[in-house]
Amino acid sequence: MSLEVHIEKKLNGFTLRSDFTAGNTATAILGASGCGKSMTLRCIAGIVKPDKGRIVLDGRVLFDSGQHIDLPPQQRGVGLLFQNYALFPNMTVDMTVEQNILCGLTAERDKAARKARCAGMLRALRLEELASRRPAELSGGQQQRTALARILVGKPKILMLDEPFSALDSYLREEVEGEVGSLLAGFDGTALLVTHNRDEAYRLCRDMIVMDGGQVLRTGTTKCAAPAPRTRSLPTRAAPLRPG
Repeated sequence: MSLEVHIEKKLNGFTLRSDFTAGNTATAILGASGCGKSMTLRCIAGIVKPDKGRIVLDGRVLFDSGQHIDLPPQQRGVGLLFQNYALFPNMTVDMTVEQNILCGLTAERDKAARKARCAGMLRALRLEELASRRPAELSGGQQQRTALARILVGKPKILMLDEPFSALDSYLREEVEGEVGSLLAGFDGTALLVTHNRDEAYRLCRDMIVMDGGQVLRTGTTKCAAPAPRTRSLPTRAAPLRPG
């Protein structure tokens, strides 16, 4: 599994130029707020259309401005967890946990198969006892697991998490970080984790993409690509580092 991203998008204040590749592993996208990390995920997911460029997932073209290819989000095989996962657009607050997860299986026509896959996902993310509850009745960590279950049940080829701990109280972060770490380690595909926390990137990801001002500054392993611990802001220029 591999992801190739070479895109440009004009934004307020700067032009986003995301240019990187990611393999079959967990990769952090590290940078300060407003540097283009989240916008990069939205372009990959098909929520935002780049001005130009190309996005290829496992040899399949998702976007190509030159060839006028722009697949809709539902055809991309991409799972995106937004920062405010409890309120993400298609999570219905008046549905139970089980019903929300079943909504991630709209392409599956076999009712028995849908039920079986939903039950398996409830078990996998320890949501069985919460299946009949509604999102408002769940803790932050439980809401996050429900949102992830809804994404994962559709078997995405790429999993993208946009600052998954930002909506959690501090006492929940350690527990949920451990769960996300296990999820990323076991995910069979490309996974991208957006964060502005260097330590989170170290703990959860093997590879890293460092961004600043809408541009990719460095890529490589977390040990090679991460800025030094005492660095307060990312440098304006840096030679790219490649794994190897």
